[in-house]
Amino acid sequence: MEKTYNGIGVDNTVMKLPVVHLCGDFVVRRNWRLELRRLEQHELVYFPIGTGTTYHIAGKTYMLDKPCWVVTRAGMEHGYQFSESSATRHQFIHFTLEDSFELALLAADGPDVIPIREGGFQEHMIRHLIEVSYTGKDSSRRSGFLLAALLNELNQLSFAPKQKETVAGSSYSPMVNKALAYIRRHLTEPISVMEIASHCKLSQEHLSRLFAREVGIPLRQMIIQLRLERAAYHLRHSTLSINEIASQCGYSENHYFSRTFAAYFGISASAYRGKYASPSEGHVVYEHIDAQYPINTYIYVNP
Repeated sequence: MEKTYNGIGVDNTVMKLPVVHLCGDFVVRRNWRLELRRLEQHELVYFPIGTGTTYHIAGKTYMLDKPCWVVTRAGMEHGYQFSESSATRHQFIHFTLEDSFELALLAADGPDVIPIREGGFQEHMIRHLIEVSYTGKDSSRRSGFLLAALLNELNQLSFAPKQKETVAGSSYSPMVNKALAYIRRHLTEPISVMEIASHCKLSQEHLSRLFAREVGIPLRQMIIQLRLERAAYHLRHSTLSINEIASQCGYSENHYFSRTFAAYFGISASAYRGKYASPSEGHVVYEHIDAQYPINTYIYVNP
């Protein structure tokens, strides 16, 4: 097979790499609307959390209430109505393809939305692509290779049979991942270690030992931590009352929620909201996010 640095060799033929033109990682303020538009390039968008944003394309409407990928083909009229209750983080790529790069994913009858489990390795791929694009070192070629791999993975995900519950791209064992996924899905409900262990088909003692060894904290503490972190997110970005947030994070008693929140963050829930709530001006939200590239910044690769 002949070597090439501008494409991928397949059966003695060469497929040209996709060309990344623009990418970024944005946090959009609640209730912002992206009016209907048409792009000359394809767009791939990843939503790591379902916030209730709605996606409109070709007369269809999708509620994005779970982690997902959105595929918008060049020339298609589309728009977004972002969540009314919370800010929405998403990563995106604008790109073009040569005719030789054929994927069912990008065909006219391909999927518009691809649901995915939270924390999948495809999430790491798009963030690495954005990082590579930002550094500028051979970014055009490297981003093309990364996007080609990502598109192929999403193509397989779209048309493969449904798999058993896993959280890909994690350093934890399958059982710990399964427990974490269960907790995240049921944060609004009462959760017991017995219930999680039953879901994982393990004894409480075995799961508790396994979880503490791999994660470093007890299972009960992780439930509290995930609930409080979700509550803090809603306090920063939503218009929900503190009582409503407590209920949505699995706390039936507001007094207990307030006491637990203050103990964890060192500040009351109302004071936290007053200090960290996002401003309503503009369409983006500026907050600290651990990334190797700037947030809310358009990164041009091949303008």
